[in-house]
Amino acid sequence: MLSPTERADELARLIIAAAQQDNACVVTSTVIHAVLALHAGTECVKAKPQTVSRLLRKQAAATGVRVILSSGERYWAIREQLHHMDGDQVHALRDSIADGGELDPRGHDRELVAAISARLSRRLPPHRLSGVEPVSVSLWHVPEPDQVGSLAEFADYPGVAEALAVLRAAAVPVATFPGRKMLWRDWHSAQGPQGAFVDPHCGRTLEVSWFVDGAHDERHTRTGNTRTVRAARNQALDDVAGAFDRAGWKVWRVESSNTQTRRALRVDVIPPEVEPPAVS
Repeated sequence: MLSPTERADELARLIIAAAQQDNACVVTSTVIHAVLALHAGTECVKAKPQTVSRLLRKQAAATGVRVILSSGERYWAIREQLHHMDGDQVHALRDSIADGGELDPRGHDRELVAAISARLSRRLPPHRLSGVEPVSVSLWHVPEPDQVGSLAEFADYPGVAEALAVLRAAAVPVATFPGRKMLWRDWHSAQGPQGAFVDPHCGRTLEVSWFVDGAHDERHTRTGNTRTVRAARNQALDDVAGAFDRAGWKVWRVESSNTQTRRALRVDVIPPEVEPPAVS
């Protein structure tokens, strides 16, 4: 069994190693949470946070890492990053945060907001910023980009780009998954995803579903108007199937067998075979 001091020493060592390997030698709360999750159930995670923080700062210089944990440390580290950005870049960052509204996590980051305000003020920058090299990792959470028509990790999957091209050529709207977090009630509303969305299935087969007010299935809709939603999705998926059929794709309509009226679920498609080049 480890003593409290040995626990703190071991956890500090693991955190510093993770920062050196994966976070450009910068210790942040994100790194600490990742280490705690990775070593959950081990004895070292029982170390007192205050003792670990003290050890991290004590060992920072010798190990070549920078510790950015307190609000003051974050504020000045962000000031250093903004100090090396020109005015247009800082203004663009401020405008981007304003455009995100309440759903943008950067707008609720007190240190970031305060640092931007200080950077754009007419006051001269303090001497402590002169000649300082800022850390190379982002110190604020940037919203994920919108995912249009398919998830970002499937962008290079065979057939996905071609399927989206078929839909756009037929003027079929594609759904957008907002990168910024949305409340459930906002997601399942007119502000939520609307239109076709492509997912890889098995082999070369792709699944095309249809979102209405953030739901691809009528069972997940917030409204009680099931009949109208069902009819709209049926017609939309018919349009999707027609677009792929005209483009020469193989098309299968997937429908429910549990309802008295027709209920389309999705359309499965396979791109046409590519003829190998003739060998002369």
